[in-house]
Amino acid sequence: MLTLGKQQSTYDFGPDNPPALRVKPGATLVLETLDAVDGQIQSDSDSAEQIDLGHVNSATGPIYVEGAQPGDTLVVEILDNELANQGAALIIPGFGALQDDIPGPYTKVFHVEDGQIRYGDKVRLPLKPMIGTIGVAPLEPLPTLNLGEHGGNLDTTAVTTGATVYLPVFVEGALFGAGDVHSTQGDGEVCGTGIETDAKLTFRLDVRKDFPIQRPRLENADEWMTIGVDESLKEAIRLSLLDMVSWLQDMHGLSREEAYVLISLVGDVRIGQIVDPKASVRTVMPKSVFI
Repeated sequence: MLTLGKQQSTYDFGPDNPPALRVKPGATLVLETLDAVDGQIQSDSDSAEQIDLGHVNSATGPIYVEGAQPGDTLVVEILDNELANQGAALIIPGFGALQDDIPGPYTKVFHVEDGQIRYGDKVRLPLKPMIGTIGVAPLEPLPTLNLGEHGGNLDTTAVTTGATVYLPVFVEGALFGAGDVHSTQGDGEVCGTGIETDAKLTFRLDVRKDFPIQRPRLENADEWMTIGVDESLKEAIRLSLLDMVSWLQDMHGLSREEAYVLISLVGDVRIGQIVDPKASVRTVMPKSVFI
């Protein structure tokens, strides 16, 4: 199996980044990833103020997928997410939904014990591994901390083992990358971090030429999901809803009105994250309602 080490990382998604690896469609590969602060935090005494913000949120890659052309869709099956046994959550001054109310700094290092994470004496957290940053190269370079139609720092908890991520291709080869893995994170990622950890990710990459999309989409065994991204939370919701309406029309032959009402009846609108340059929102539709 192909493996790409964590030293092959980048801090931006861009069309001119030289590929760290070339693969054929259908390839299975392992990406080793750094935590979101590149190991700069190792103990509770390491201040969030000491972080070099030029070395955060790296993505392992980029990976050139042969045959991927602009207008195609990259299909990313998440097969496994093997976490390190240590991670950290932070409040970084000037960052987070409550940065004016609870400015920090604050650092907490967590350890995995018997499949759980202890937070003080009274709180136990379940492991909920997810991938914060996953994307392809847009037409113009963007930092990996940013998010957009290319994916990027979506911080969407549904990007986890068993899910398939669909990404629109903008440049030849797609130039795929991933990183910023969390041992656990709530929807919103409100303080600006989950439990940031190193990881080993296993993917299968493929290319579809019959499934053009404008923005990232997700699928797992039970749900279809569309992702909207914008500076405005309201606009991100609108984009996500419009994409789901279109998907339901294409898959099930519903009218726009039928699809819109169905989403209102059984769909959910969930926040991905609200703390980076743009917000991410996903519309979730259960597969079980279709017969």
